[in-house]
Amino acid sequence: MGLPGERFFPTTIERSPSALVREARSAYEAELFIACLTVLVTIPDVCSRLVGRGGNGYRSWCETYLGLEEGIPPEEINRSPEQSRDEIDCAFERLKGGLAFTSSDLCQLRNAVLHAGSSKTEGKGARYSQYHAIGVYVTDSDESLLCSIGTMSRPTTRDVEEDCRFEVVISLTGLLSRMELAVQRFLSEHPECDREHGKDSSLHWGIVDMRTSHRD
Repeated sequence: MGLPGERFFPTTIERSPSALVREARSAYEAELFIACLTVLVTIPDVCSRLVGRGGNGYRSWCETYLGLEEGIPPEEINRSPEQSRDEIDCAFERLKGGLAFTSSDLCQLRNAVLHAGSSKTEGKGARYSQYHAIGVYVTDSDESLLCSIGTMSRPTTRDVEEDCRFEVVISLTGLLSRMELAVQRFLSEHPECDREHGKDSSLHWGIVDMRTSHRD
């Protein structure tokens, strides 16, 4: 309890890259895995905005700092529900050949998580990912980001298969570990960016904790 007449000073929690990745780790350790994932997929947005990158800034940041490969060009992605066996096998081999999880795939997971609370990739941006769904596992080890990739389809009496789907599963544990290292590297190159965007030009920034009940 404070002394009678003691002034109360609220605490401001700044949404800086280092604060975000710390909260993601805290959420993970508390088994708040939805919160952890939601914070993680926003970090590339925050960091790329702080260095003034628009457009494909999210994907570019993921390639530079997370080490993800550049996404497959959308004109080369076939998401049609009807494909020949050869088309399915060709796309699957390309994924296994080093493009199993790209910067575009993480961007589409971000969209699915933030816009729909889902693993399903849909909408205009879905054309940038081969996957119809991006699953998330919590794993014992953080060594690998990729858990599995697979395809599903239904054979027909024609030369095509129906209900064609590509799906991937990634490790939340692995993503968290990689994001921590990515933010560390980003801030080593841009130490001036460990702040909240717009802090210097707005009266209101951060999340202000006004609770008096949490003061000693």
